[in-house]
Amino acid sequence: MTKLIVTHHHPDLDAIMASWLLVRFDQPQYGDSSFAFVPAPTTYKNQPVDSDEKIVHVDVGAGKFDHHKLGGFVTCAAKLVWEELVAESKIEPSDQPLKEMIEVAYEIDTFKDYYWQDTDKPRMAFMLHEIIPALHRLQIYDNEAVMRLGFSYLDGVYQRLKDNEKGKEAVMEGVEFESKWGKGIVVKTAADDVSKIAQKMGYEIVVIEDAQHGYLKIKTAPGVKLSLQTLYDKIGERESQSRWVYHNSGHMLFSGSDKGEQKEPTQLKLSDILEMIENENRLR
Repeated sequence: MTKLIVTHHHPDLDAIMASWLLVRFDQPQYGDSSFAFVPAPTTYKNQPVDSDEKIVHVDVGAGKFDHHKLGGFVTCAAKLVWEELVAESKIEPSDQPLKEMIEVAYEIDTFKDYYWQDTDKPRMAFMLHEIIPALHRLQIYDNEAVMRLGFSYLDGVYQRLKDNEKGKEAVMEGVEFESKWGKGIVVKTAADDVSKIAQKMGYEIVVIEDAQHGYLKIKTAPGVKLSLQTLYDKIGERESQSRWVYHNSGHMLFSGSDKGEQKEPTQLKLSDILEMIENENRLR
C-alpha cells in the first residue's frame, strides 16, 4: 500500500529529514511513498490530520509528527519521527550517527544554530539548511525535487558520520610510532578518510593499510613542513614508482585509490614502509 507523505510548501531541513527517516528506515511502509505539499498549517485536502492510515503529515497539520503546537518548541518533526521509529524498533537507539543528525536538525529548527561559531563565514553556504531555502528561491526545482536532493545529501551525511565512528575506532586500535615527520600511527582499516580523523586526534603522520582494497597510504598533517619526498625516493629504490602516487602537496603518498584507475598494486608490505620510516629517523 503506497503511502502519501504530506509536508508544507518549500520544505525545510526538518520537514525533509522527517520524511527521509520514514523512507530510509521504514522501507516496507514508506519506501515507495509519494509526496504532497500543502500550505502551512493546513492538511491534505483539508482532511482531519492522521485520519487516513495511507496519509502521514510531517511538520505540518498539527498531527503526531508536527511540533507546531503548544509545547512543541522542545522538539521538532524529525525528532518526533525518530522517536516513533525507535519505539517501533525500526531504528536502534544506540545508532549514534543518527542521534547526532537528529540533534543537529533540532538545533537548526529551534534557532540554536544562532550560537554556532563562524556562522558569518562563506563556508556556511555549503550547509544543507542554508542550501535548501536558496534552492527554493531559485525556482528551478519544485518542492519534490528539493526534497529528493535533500534525501541524497542526508544519505551522505549519515554515511559520513558512520565512517567517522568506524574511523575513530580504527585509530584507537592503531600502533603509534615516532618519526622525523612527528608523532605517527599505523592504522589497518577500510574506513574512509581515516587519516583526517587521526590528524585531528594529534597524529602528524598516518600510515594506513587497507587490506580489503590492497591500498597503502601515507599522509602527513597540513602543518608538517617536511615533505614525503625522501620516503618516495626510498620506495623508488625498492620498486617502480609507477605503482605509487606522490601528491604535489608533499603531504600524500599512496598506492591505490578510489579516485582513479587502480594502478599495479605495490608489492611492498606495511612492514617495509615502517622500516623505511625508521631508517629515515636514523638519518635525522
